[in-house]
Amino acid sequence: MRKKKLLSLVGVGIFTLGLPLKGKTAQIKIDEDTFADFQVQARVFYLNADKGGYQHPSQSWPSYRDYRSQQFFIYKYRLGIKGQINKLVSFYGNFDSNDNEGYQTMLWEGAIQFNIRPEFVIDAGKIRTPFSRHNFIGRHNSPVMSSDGDYFLASQFKEALKPVNPYEGGYRGNQAYKRTDMGMMVKGSIKDGLIKYFAGIFSEDKSNSNKVWKLSDGYDKASILKYQKTLKNFEYDVRIEFTPTFLGFKQEPNVFDPSSREYQTYGGKLDFMTIGVGYHHEKHLENANKSIYGDSDLTRDAWAADIGFEKRFAKKYIVGAEAGYMYFDDTHFYQVSPNKYKKGDAWTWYGEAHLIYDEKMGIGYPGVGFRYEYVEVDGKFQNKKDLAYERYGVCLSYYPIRKKDVIDITNRFGIGFDYVRAKDALKAYIKYKNWDDTNFTWYAAVFVNF
Repeated sequence: MRKKKLLSLVGVGIFTLGLPLKGKTAQIKIDEDTFADFQVQARVFYLNADKGGYQHPSQSWPSYRDYRSQQFFIYKYRLGIKGQINKLVSFYGNFDSNDNEGYQTMLWEGAIQFNIRPEFVIDAGKIRTPFSRHNFIGRHNSPVMSSDGDYFLASQFKEALKPVNPYEGGYRGNQAYKRTDMGMMVKGSIKDGLIKYFAGIFSEDKSNSNKVWKLSDGYDKASILKYQKTLKNFEYDVRIEFTPTFLGFKQEPNVFDPSSREYQTYGGKLDFMTIGVGYHHEKHLENANKSIYGDSDLTRDAWAADIGFEKRFAKKYIVGAEAGYMYFDDTHFYQVSPNKYKKGDAWTWYGEAHLIYDEKMGIGYPGVGFRYEYVEVDGKFQNKKDLAYERYGVCLSYYPIRKKDVIDITNRFGIGFDYVRAKDALKAYIKYKNWDDTNFTWYAAVFVNF
């Protein structure tokens, strides 16, 4: 038996669990031996941020504003394992201790994968729901750490996300839209990735929290007439991906990876283009008080469309981009007048672009990434409508290590910023609460893997 161990200490937002299994190709050419890869990581930040409104425990609303805050801290410790038992069975798992969980160790996600054929692979466990590219992206090596996830997003802007949470960083089973959940998924690669499919079934986890937006109070629990059982039914997610292999692009190896990861950059290792569409269905509230809301349940249908691209030009320029759109209907009830509610929707679109220069400058290779996103959720406040914000992120990176003629994307230094501003009804609500309606955060980080 041959065991391959890889111990990794990883800086801000980087880990290696998403890399393809050794020997993996579209034909599933797996080594005969059993092996496992082990990863250990720590995510370390220096943040300089707007602190926003300060609320004393004895006061109902913030009393004054303290403009800047700064700190060094370790956000995450992670122990990961990934490998295969034999040609048929592979596996992975992440055990995390996070700052926002009081460093209590928990299973973050993990799965057992059955590699029956390239066209038919089965995953089971706590896995990422196959809805959008956003769900599959490994944010640990994003060229723009800031706005790719919620960690740099100040709490007042998360108000808009409460009924749907498409961008929440933590994978919580009680979120209205769950990025990871217990369930099963079938996936496959056809014609060397020309077409890939993903279809999952997961346990519904109903909650009445943050399902109602009120004109004066913001989000609140929905009034229900009787107890609603959690885990009563199933949610369904389906995703189709297309890669124009006839133009020379290669498929991303997420079908053969038990973590199903996709990446914004592969450091020049892979010229890819992935076009994807997704569908999600879930009944996430029932037995609501119809006399108040006009309906007794919320059944969400959601759609996603996205594209990811990276290609090496002139042997030294690695250029990539990503764009996506997600729409969620019936995420919540929102109040339009004192005695009337409507069903509310949420939608978002985002774009990312990056450039990495693959010629040595000093001891490493420089890169830069940009990201923009826009979020809008139905809601009214002070005669304004739509809970909306827009967000910008920039990151300069420096990659000091090169392996097998490609840049090691898991090792780098980075400095960047994240800027968010509220709009429309969300801006009015934030000002009413005496919070800041804009937020500027800059950060410095070291990304280490060895």
